[in-house]
Amino acid sequence: MEDATRRISQAVGGGFTPEGHEVIETLGFLCGLQSDDGHMPSPETLGSVLNDAWEAEELIRGSLDEGAVSTLSLAFQVLLGEKQQLRVVRIPVWQFASGSADDEDEDLWDLIDQYLTGDEGLEFIEETVNSIGLSLLYDDYTDEELKTLLIALGWFVIDDTRDLFLYTVLHKTRSDLAAAEEKMDEIMKEQGNDDQGEMYQELRSVMRQYPAYDQMLADNLSDDIGLVMSAVAEGELKIEVPLYSVLGGIYAVFSKLTEILKNLHSRPSLSPPLEETLFADGEYHYFFPQVIEALQRAMMETEDEQYRDALDGLLFFLVLLSDTRQIKVIKLLYINCVRSYVSDLPVDLPEANVEFVAVSDYCDRGLIERYASHLESLEMLEEATHVRDVFNTMGEKAGQDVGVFTDELIELAKSVMAE
Repeated sequence: MEDATRRISQAVGGGFTPEGHEVIETLGFLCGLQSDDGHMPSPETLGSVLNDAWEAEELIRGSLDEGAVSTLSLAFQVLLGEKQQLRVVRIPVWQFASGSADDEDEDLWDLIDQYLTGDEGLEFIEETVNSIGLSLLYDDYTDEELKTLLIALGWFVIDDTRDLFLYTVLHKTRSDLAAAEEKMDEIMKEQGNDDQGEMYQELRSVMRQYPAYDQMLADNLSDDIGLVMSAVAEGELKIEVPLYSVLGGIYAVFSKLTEILKNLHSRPSLSPPLEETLFADGEYHYFFPQVIEALQRAMMETEDEQYRDALDGLLFFLVLLSDTRQIKVIKLLYINCVRSYVSDLPVDLPEANVEFVAVSDYCDRGLIERYASHLESLEMLEEATHVRDVFNTMGEKAGQDVGVFTDELIELAKSVMAE
């Protein structure tokens, strides 16, 4: 960082203000973002273009040309829309009570100022600077575009000009939300219920193009998600998925809990081993479609309109949106489904002629093979292979200790997974 800052300063040529030095230091920090497939401009290039940007701004300030400032603002809005890494630089106006007000509304600006001084505002500032750095690293820029970006970065870093940056981002945020809403309506009208698969693909495309709209929808669904997840946690909604979609999670729980029992450790979270099984080991591929199907069944079967709407909202959130909270929701649903198989014994699968009476039965090669053969008879060959693979890599090992701790294992599993 220090070397990059020094080289940028030399390229600028000196004579800059303390505020200018702050911009240079920010650029020096961003130069530290490197990647094999990135192409961060050299500190010398950034310094040279920054010098040109400051000269252009000085001319505008000297002429008091408001039209030129508006032109720069519009040019930055174009970059906010065209550069992939800048598409997340948006102000969450939907979180503000007066989010529908005009840009000049003083109440809205007061709310934005409050937002920026809080924890969420600090996160916004950090993410904005990081996004600009990633854009320099991965997006392609002409010299003129790079000059526009560095002018905007200066607006953001310097207190006296930050409102220019925020006004530009606010205007782009609103235009994005309006454009996304219009496109969503068009897709819904054109597709209807004829081809849901194609419609989902087009809707996802809109979400990728307008991440702010995606985030707004996810935030607006928070109450629906909370309602359903509370019902799941309290046992009011029972999610039933096939054994093959959570078998790896069952073995992960067995292994972790028997380790705790053998070593008399305090009870840790089961999240790491379950998360590894679900994502790194690929059980997500089998679990996700099955839990979506289970939620759809629950939505069709309930007569409670509010509950049905909440389930519909959760399904929309999981299937169409892109939000970091999705992983948390899926993990919680996965834990709940694993818990059902562990704590609700006996588990009878009459169609497969298999019954699991004790936890050790899940580690019985004969029963698991009978279950896998049943899946094969239904031409579910991939699922049958998954069952055998999971048993060979995890189940056999877990079974070595399960029999010794059968009673303790069930009680500990109920307790830890309930938490």
